Amino acid sequence: MKICAIICEYNPLHYGHLYHIEKARELTGCDAVMCIQAGNFTQRGEPAIANKYVRATMALEGGADIVVQIPTAYCCSSAEIFALAGVKIANSFENVTHLAFGCETDNYELLKEIAKYFANEPKEFKEKLNKFLDEGNSLPVSRQKAIEELIKEDKVEFSEITETLNILTKPNNILAIEYLKALYRTKSKIEPVFTTRSNSDYNSADLNGRDSSATAIRTRLITKEKIKSIKKLVPSFTYDLLKEDMDKYGLPDLDLYNDLCSYVVKTSTVSEMKNIYDVSEGIENRFFESAKKFKDFNELLLDVKTKRYTYTRLKRIVLRLLLKINKDIVGQIYKMDKLPFIKVLAFNARNKDLLSNVSADTNIIIRNSNVVKNPDTAYKELADIEDRANAVYNMLLRKTKEIPNFAPDLFTQTLKYDKKQK
Repeated sequence: MKICAIICEYNPLHYGHLYHIEKARELTGCDAVMCIQAGNFTQRGEPAIANKYVRATMALEGGADIVVQIPTAYCCSSAEIFALAGVKIANSFENVTHLAFGCETDNYELLKEIAKYFANEPKEFKEKLNKFLDEGNSLPVSRQKAIEELIKEDKVEFSEITETLNILTKPNNILAIEYLKALYRTKSKIEPVFTTRSNSDYNSADLNGRDSSATAIRTRLITKEKIKSIKKLVPSFTYDLLKEDMDKYGLPDLDLYNDLCSYVVKTSTVSEMKNIYDVSEGIENRFFESAKKFKDFNELLLDVKTKRYTYTRLKRIVLRLLLKINKDIVGQIYKMDKLPFIKVLAFNARNKDLLSNVSADTNIIIRNSNVVKNPDTAYKELADIEDRANAVYNMLLRKTKEIPNFAPDLFTQTLKYDKKQK
């Protein structure tokens, strides 16, 4: 069995995602599609519009065969870490042969050129990058400026200079570069498969009918607070699943979430904040001082914000602080050949041969039974983070007699990979 992987958030799944799943299956000829999905919190440092199991069900309805989760510790991190975690999960499966992702360019060979250059990071590039970072620019801006300067100095060559600079301005191209970088750095045998995006920009907040981005759809839903407001913007199954979820639990309470974030910033010490991944250059002191001045979380973030520390980057830092995700466990993703476990969120029960043919060179968590004996430190820490993420997400939902069944990720059945079965 050959499987094509897609790294995703589906927050929520829209027509562009539906097209991508269909195109991935068509282009690869694979027997199954595996979605490697973010959990209850996203790369933007925010709670997802619906819980991870609802979104995993959307993926199945959209044509996926199995959905596994990226641990929350890596979901709420930079694009590089998000992509690297997703690729390392894909690498763990012997029968994942392709990785499909979207981009705004159709010059795929040039995209590969750029990714290989960034994966190797020549000395002259590092020097330029650090110069612009030291000037207070964000990583994407610093990277773009470094390439522009190196091109002017004839110290770097790409097959198409103008298009190179254009590629580096588009958000989904940047994420595609990170996927390619991760494939190159892990010496993966997985083949990348490219699809160009629809007419709507990745982060566009403008509604554009069936081409509307997830950002625009979320904004509409949160603003109107009525599921009917997005009925024509998403596939019918997405609408039905969201409606059922909202009728029972409502949307995540973002005001409560902001209050929790404000609380954890105001009650954390400088040393506690310094132990959080991506906190450096004294940004912990800016947080500490701003926490004294502002009650509103968004105003607090705007006061802390700099050119280098963007609003989204700060939100990710605070989410890691809230969930007690320390810098050591996040940094371990660069050292791990494989993650200690892979959580299966959903699979297509109609495909009877799927689970028997899906094996990974790590622990595969499928059902909520049988405690894993003697888990290693990384396993336990990632699982504990997941439990905290589930608990916080549940706090954001409308209070009903029942809450979503987020079973603790540590206390689940584990299937060991057995090479003798191959």
